[in-house]
Amino acid sequence: MSQKAIYELLKELGGRATGHEISKLAKERFPEYALYTYVSNRLKKLEKNGYVRKDKEGYWVITDDIPDY
Repeated sequence: MSQKAIYELLKELGGRATGHEISKLAKERFPEYALYTYVSNRLKKLEKNGYVRKDKEGYWVITDDIPDY
């Protein structure tokens, strides 16, 4: 699952969600794939690139728009 897909799921959840909530939605949306297991890895890459951050309450929050390619 791409970083863009994870970003879009987080956006769909209102721009603020736990990793578990994002994984759950990924599993619902893409049941034929086990890619929901990569959510944490993709969130960390998004954080490194400055698109999301983890707040002090443990929620992932969108901080910048991810560019369309």
